[in-house]
Amino acid sequence: MTNRRTGGSIIVRHPSYRALVFTVEFAANTEVEDVMSSAPPSAGTGSAPLELAVGAYRFDRSQGRLMSRSGAPVPLGRRALALLTALAEQAGQEVTAAQLLDRVWPGQIVDPANVGVQISGLRAAIGDTDGSVILTVHGRGYRLAVPMPAMTGNIPHALLPLSGRAVELANVIKRLRRDRLLVITGLSGTGKSRLACAAAQALAGDFQDGQWQVPLTGVMLADAEGLAAHITVAMGLDGGIAALCGRQCLLLLDGAELLSGAALDLIRRLVEENEGLTILVTSHIGHRRLRPWCVRLSPLALPGDAKASPATSLFLAAANAAGMEISPDEETAPAIASICRHLGGVPLGVEIGARAASFLGLRATAEASRDPMHALPFMRRQGPARHRSLGAAMGWALGLLTRAEREALTVLSALPGGFTVAEASCALAKAETGEPESGLARLYDKSMLDRVGDGFVLNPLVRAGARQTG
Repeated sequence: MTNRRTGGSIIVRHPSYRALVFTVEFAANTEVEDVMSSAPPSAGTGSAPLELAVGAYRFDRSQGRLMSRSGAPVPLGRRALALLTALAEQAGQEVTAAQLLDRVWPGQIVDPANVGVQISGLRAAIGDTDGSVILTVHGRGYRLAVPMPAMTGNIPHALLPLSGRAVELANVIKRLRRDRLLVITGLSGTGKSRLACAAAQALAGDFQDGQWQVPLTGVMLADAEGLAAHITVAMGLDGGIAALCGRQCLLLLDGAELLSGAALDLIRRLVEENEGLTILVTSHIGHRRLRPWCVRLSPLALPGDAKASPATSLFLAAANAAGMEISPDEETAPAIASICRHLGGVPLGVEIGARAASFLGLRATAEASRDPMHALPFMRRQGPARHRSLGAAMGWALGLLTRAEREALTVLSALPGGFTVAEASCALAKAETGEPESGLARLYDKSMLDRVGDGFVLNPLVRAGARQTG
């Protein structure tokens, strides 16, 4: 093996290879002036801005210069500069090790380990001690992190973190990126809007033209023009709905249960006609015109044998926020589990139950939660009117039913526990509430029934609300 120093590199030749080159940059000051005075690397074809933040520094791709915030140049070796330029051209995107080899050592056979050596040196030069600026994509390459731009739009930030919905959040993000249209359905109070806002915030970097919430709760629209008008007002579009063309943005149509007809068709058509547009819808009702894109948000998983669960975790967080210092133990865990089960794991109910516990205590709240519509009507929380109490939430949901559907729900609420389609059909037929199977389908579409295997079950809050109004 022979070593030869040439300029700013060491070329290592091994007899087993015709031309194996290991290049290691020198940091000698005598090399820096020659390197920095050389012609800057090409700005390349990447879509990243010509000047961007790199940790605590700024990098000007057009000039090939790394500078401090004050503008003072930061010396880099030729290879390190070429490496940074290649990463900066694709800022925020993965650049494979093979791509970096081809860019930094064009036409040479170079040990891939050289990329890691140069990355380490570059990280040291920019003070990236924890690898948070130049990110390692394990087994594939590297990515230059870019500061998250300030989110444009009007999506509200949640005051409390999303609790117990990590899997659902990941699925919503995945579906939105894949299909660009998603409708989150579910019972009033299950947290559809909160989940949708969390997904929008997680996707902030995907939409350069912002993310926009269009409130539709209580708005009855059957025409495309009416929905288009609501969208343009929320976004402040001067050119009408046509101004969406060419924009990369996300629309959150929040509370779309009263949309119908051409208004629903417009949602699908907007996604089809605008490649940069993604639409996320929340609705108590699973609209059949949008059935392929509907996903059901179930209540939080309930505890078994007083063990921890997403529902109990939310209860503890809400209780602590209400000023009640509590931790699960042999004495408190059974009461907390009982409250969560009686309130069906519905986040709204669990939060109100936690607030009640801060006033009444755990034992009294556990007993009151057995009949939540009568025993907890005085408990309120902040938020939209339909979500300030259990009675308001269930009243809103039941108000979306026709008279025949309310009668059918009252009949089903008298059945103990879960029931099969045959059992439900028999009970509905005896009560003469209309066509049993179509009635079941409509109640499911309106989030009044949950599927369990081949049968159905009523959430405890739905059962309590149906019995109260029946």
